[in-house]
Amino acid sequence: MSLTHFGKRTPALLTVLVVAVLAVAGLLGLMSQLAVSAPPTPTATPLPSENEEPVSTTPAGASLTEAVATINDEVITPEDWQQATRLDAVMSQLAAQPIPTAEETLDRLINEIIVLQAVSPLLPPQPASAEAVEARIQTLETNWQVTDEVVVTALAEAGLERAHLTNRVGRLLQVEAALSQLETQEDDLTAWLVAARASAEIGLYRSLVDEELGTQEVEEAAEAANSSPLPPTPAPQPIFAPPPEMAVSPYPQNAAPDFTLSQLEGGSLTLSNLRGKPTLINFWATWCPPCRRELPALQAAYTTYQDDIGFVAVNVKEDPATVTALVQELGLTFPIALDSDGQVSNIAYEVRGLPTSVFVDANGVVVARHIGPLDEAAIEGYLKPLLEIEAEEQGSGGAEVEKDEESPLRPSPLAPLRPSAPDFTLTAATGDTISLQDFRGKSNVALVFYRGHT
Repeated sequence: MSLTHFGKRTPALLTVLVVAVLAVAGLLGLMSQLAVSAPPTPTATPLPSENEEPVSTTPAGASLTEAVATINDEVITPEDWQQATRLDAVMSQLAAQPIPTAEETLDRLINEIIVLQAVSPLLPPQPASAEAVEARIQTLETNWQVTDEVVVTALAEAGLERAHLTNRVGRLLQVEAALSQLETQEDDLTAWLVAARASAEIGLYRSLVDEELGTQEVEEAAEAANSSPLPPTPAPQPIFAPPPEMAVSPYPQNAAPDFTLSQLEGGSLTLSNLRGKPTLINFWATWCPPCRRELPALQAAYTTYQDDIGFVAVNVKEDPATVTALVQELGLTFPIALDSDGQVSNIAYEVRGLPTSVFVDANGVVVARHIGPLDEAAIEGYLKPLLEIEAEEQGSGGAEVEKDEESPLRPSPLAPLRPSAPDFTLTAATGDTISLQDFRGKSNVALVFYRGHT
């Protein structure tokens, strides 16, 4: 399997997972196939707590008491996810690699299940032998230039044992064998996995965001900005459009991909037509139990905020009759768009599991992406800061919103900082000096950097 995928980011689903346990030998190519692109994060996602409670309960008709995600009929438990997340972090630290986010780890676990489900009805790969597992671990330790004692100590500090590593590597070797089997049947494994993932029913039963992440950094940066000796820059009038040079991406601090979809009640809905007020985009399906539990919370938020915030509930690849039945059952009144072929959800917004919510500001810029279900309190924790940002940008013309200092979700996901350009003073060709500060007050300033012949 090719190693050339490592370190590259694809625009769709498949890219390389920064998990050092797989960074050598045959596992490198394996994880190039199993990883999914992830949103840029300013800081590493903390490891889940040992005592962390699941945010949702049993899927309808199942005997489970808790789940992180379901892939078709298979479940990822909190223990599976927690152990994999901790192992990823330990191995990444040993190999001096970035620690993957919780979402990246869950993406990889989902893809492993999809691969094994594809081959198990035919000829399931046999478990890797103990000798093969130990040989792969020794290869990893050699490449990291660490002893087995160092690895055991690092695992213990994360609440893990060496047996956890042994089991994980054994599982990955089994997936590697499954991919080798699929490689004889498929011309392009990457394209196959994209299609298999798009057709799978992936339900997310817990939220994969850290509400406190980035709070201190945002507060410190805001305090530094307020104490700046430079004169304040006049607030520009809102034009309700992202900066023209901003990249289009479904992740924070990027322009939200525009789309036009048919509405359940008839007509069409275009996202860019909602600019001028913040917008909540929710991706869901009727077969997804966490979505069914989340929809009443979205309805409550819509009832409260519909005048100030746009709501778009994008149903993913279901027929209108099925959607209408649930809408009538739950009494939903917010706009529902139909993504009949999955192009908007799977391609433009890279939705990996349902439900997924994307929060967009009045200018069409993504400010937060929430993976997993939301309850009423969490939705309000996202929406109120969005309205505060809009009110601050529009001055007295913005909505009057009382700040909630107790909201744990406020600062981090919804206040991406846009720092001022560093000032400088240079000598012009005429001999005069020129400073960037001389242009303050201008609506736009273009800086062109070039190198002459030397």
